[in-house]
Amino acid sequence: MKKNLFFIISILSINTLCAQTSENYSWKLEGIYGKILAHDQHVKELVSNPVTGAELSLEFQTMGEKSWHQFTGFPSVGVGAVWLNLGNLQKLGNAFALYPYINFPLIRTDLFNLSLKAGAGASYLTKTYYNTNKDSQGNTLPSLTGTNGAIGSALNVYFAGGGSLEIPIAKGFSLMAEYTWNHMSNGSAVAPNSGLNLINGFVGVKYFPNYKNFQAPTAHYAPKIPRKFSYEVIISGGFRQLYYKDNKTFPIASVSFGVYRPLSNFYRMGLGVDAFYDGAYNGKTSFERTYITTDEFKNKIRTGISWQHEILLGRFIAGFDFGLYLYDPLKNLSPYNDAKVGKLHKPLIYKYDIDKEDGWFYSRAALKYALNERYFLSLGLKTHLQKAEFIEWGLGCIF
Repeated sequence: MKKNLFFIISILSINTLCAQTSENYSWKLEGIYGKILAHDQHVKELVSNPVTGAELSLEFQTMGEKSWHQFTGFPSVGVGAVWLNLGNLQKLGNAFALYPYINFPLIRTDLFNLSLKAGAGASYLTKTYYNTNKDSQGNTLPSLTGTNGAIGSALNVYFAGGGSLEIPIAKGFSLMAEYTWNHMSNGSAVAPNSGLNLINGFVGVKYFPNYKNFQAPTAHYAPKIPRKFSYEVIISGGFRQLYYKDNKTFPIASVSFGVYRPLSNFYRMGLGVDAFYDGAYNGKTSFERTYITTDEFKNKIRTGISWQHEILLGRFIAGFDFGLYLYDPLKNLSPYNDAKVGKLHKPLIYKYDIDKEDGWFYSRAALKYALNERYFLSLGLKTHLQKAEFIEWGLGCIF
């Protein structure tokens, strides 16, 4: 199901973003060299050799047919296919990814072009916890030690963000260099899910077949986005796992209300009110992180307010939210050992260790696709700092 949805999103991205002259395409082939960031103990045990690989990309230059092309400086858009040797073939294996991306121009000169790159798609890992942690009879062992304790599923999301440098060297050819952060995880849909964060350098070549006939895009009149308030409601659902030893999946849901106002032709800011339901907190887990002994509805609900930032790309909207919990019964039930000893009384904002509790801060990376002028699809990844809580699959309505 997730694989099909990510495929649909990729096709919609390419179809929507590449609405320009089909002749203005180029091919990129780049080698990759990087490393995995050891952001927790499970990942640290897996890091061995450097990450190596390659990426083949098909890229299009926007020409101004859509208003957002001009508002964002005529970015290039494309789709990349990635292969990565994760530096530990026995436990991490290889990764393959397919993702649409966009390059926002920062500096354009005759000597070089510098862009900001961002993309998201799907990845496939050949080694996971469940095919590295087996005994001689093929039974799964109840321990993360000495196995791939970072990833529990073969199919994961893939994020890319960083800088891209292009240096023309001959007619139709350019040297390419990129430096990006890449992330792979399943949003806690399958435990364990520490995820993998990588810092990668890219070096390669770009070929533009139609260089003889190419004319740089020029700005023309485009209606500006009205600077007026809009109101949206999103209802989302999904599922997650809390602890790999439990081997149980729980439902999640959320309702979000947002008020937005464009501050430019491609950026809007908003304030949101969020309510979350997480069925994993039912007191029936052996995971000693949150001290819950009974199955109560109140422990599954959290509410908060969020400060939202979104980039407007035609039918697509990409954003990032920063949230503060206003109601969170779990904060006084974590960390496990402290809550077990006695009742806690934490204020709205407090100092905490993300490895022991979720804390008062949450964030969400979001993608929206407009079906028409009123309804849109929504995909969100809710996290507590670097730790994913769940993926939200939603339907939104504009009022």
